[in-house]
Amino acid sequence: MTSLARAFVAVVPPPGVLAAVAQRSAAARDHGSGWRWTGPDQWHVTVQFLGPVADLEALEAAARDALAPLAPVELRLGGGGAFPSPRRASVLWIGVVEGAEALGRVAVALGEALAPLGHPPDDRRFHPHLTLARLRRPGPATRAVEALGTEPAGPRWRATELVLFESITRDTGAEHRVRARLPLDG
Repeated sequence: MTSLARAFVAVVPPPGVLAAVAQRSAAARDHGSGWRWTGPDQWHVTVQFLGPVADLEALEAAARDALAPLAPVELRLGGGGAFPSPRRASVLWIGVVEGAEALGRVAVALGEALAPLGHPPDDRRFHPHLTLARLRRPGPATRAVEALGTEPAGPRWRATELVLFESITRDTGAEHRVRARLPLDG
């Protein structure tokens, strides 16, 4: 039985979409200070954060069973935002402008399957996004959000799998290791 200290399940955009996100995020970098920017190797849309995983094999089996009947999801990124708000942000992101509802249904199915294993879905409303940067202390991000714009960032793509990542925290930032690929075969 394999355990993980910290894990999550996500959709990873294809290279063409990541290139468009990189271009869009470059426009926002000049509009704030103190941001810790993530790079393309860490860019993903989290479907469910898991935290510690006691039994990786059981979790993977449950996730595969839940996702197997679900069809791939058409997605498109775009529209900048910040959590909890642009005026006092701790996270800068690009959202999902197409396919968020369908991805939400995938998140519900995954959450229902993993809840018996100690990984219930988040109580908050599902808000799919790709994190671009974080602030250690909340601060203004209105200009950065405006620079990200509201229009789509890159082409539409078909998400045919979710990825189970192990997240290893380091002084230089988190390292994400692929532990399983979970197809959407439906």
